[in-house]
Amino acid sequence: MNQYDLIVVGLGAMGSAALYQASERGARTLGIDRFDPPHTMGSSHGDTRITRQAIGEGEMYMPFIRRSNEIWRDLESSTGQELFLESGGLIIAPESDAASFHVQGNFVALSVDIAEQYGIPHEVLDAGEIKRRFPMLMPRPVDRAYYEPGAGVLRPERCIQTQLELARQAGAAIGRDERMIRYQADAQGVTVVTDKGSYRADKLILSTGAWIGALLPERYRAGIRVCRQVIYWFEAENLEAFYPENCPFVIWIGDRLEDFWSTFPVPRDGVRGVKLVTEQYHTSTHADELNRQVTAEETADMYHRLTAPRLKGLRENLIRADVCMYTVSADEHFVIDRHPGSDRVVIASPCSGHGFKHSAAVGETLVQLALDGESEFDISAFALARLGDIQE
Repeated sequence: MNQYDLIVVGLGAMGSAALYQASERGARTLGIDRFDPPHTMGSSHGDTRITRQAIGEGEMYMPFIRRSNEIWRDLESSTGQELFLESGGLIIAPESDAASFHVQGNFVALSVDIAEQYGIPHEVLDAGEIKRRFPMLMPRPVDRAYYEPGAGVLRPERCIQTQLELARQAGAAIGRDERMIRYQADAQGVTVVTDKGSYRADKLILSTGAWIGALLPERYRAGIRVCRQVIYWFEAENLEAFYPENCPFVIWIGDRLEDFWSTFPVPRDGVRGVKLVTEQYHTSTHADELNRQVTAEETADMYHRLTAPRLKGLRENLIRADVCMYTVSADEHFVIDRHPGSDRVVIASPCSGHGFKHSAAVGETLVQLALDGESEFDISAFALARLGDIQE
């Protein structure tokens, strides 16, 4: 039986970061994923992911975004890979009566408050100024925006691949297309059994995303749901108009939850279309039962109802569509904690659709919990216990 200091199961956003951080510390590490990361089967794909410095979801996230930004820059410097594209970012919402975003009302004002508290450059734009600066956008008179010029997008597949490759170079073993069947923690360590073998480690990190529920005691499972999400790329009349130097990301919060959508700047070496997403939380699914077919009705709703009235320069022609999963907690905050069954096991999930930007620092925190017994950052807000005994 192979012996390790640490095994990481699940090598998406959080797991790849944890494997990299542990390997850089010199720990004997093994990473296992049921697919071949980076892949499109979970929650860590899509060519681009929004990142911003002012985190309106809550001040407890600020240490994670600041540290993650440091790690991304260090990774870019050491590897020559371009992981972050600065484009600026807009969060648009009606001045009053906006729908909540990640269970937070008045998200524009919350972002402004955080930006002012932490000295993050930003502006508040009314509808006229939004249209003047970004003529492809068509806000209503009641809309206003938080604008952060230093925001932008991360390249998720590249971030994962870079960290996995650095972990491998530092000595980590990586089991691809290898499914964990079970694990058992005891006083001396943890045994992990997969469809390819058995392994032994002092500590275990479970970062399995949408598959995390089955690995938790039943009392916590009702507090975690898996929601299917669709990513669309539409043809542009002029693709250059959507390059990062010309187009910010846009998070558009409407009057109702179902009016939410986002658009992303187009990397020069990315998918040759404009990426659009909406979010849905009314229907839950299971990771192994996910419907990966995107219907014509879904595509038409994205284009005609949500996007065309607010964004100029798109054609109705769909270039590509992918499906991913948001693993969502009852309060839409993360879980970063020790497993209630054993202090030797650390868990990370769910990230509720806003985790990738924080993942580099979350990976570091998971390794600190596993190898050091405590974390540098306060993670009390992310305790699993808060999800206990939630009714279905």
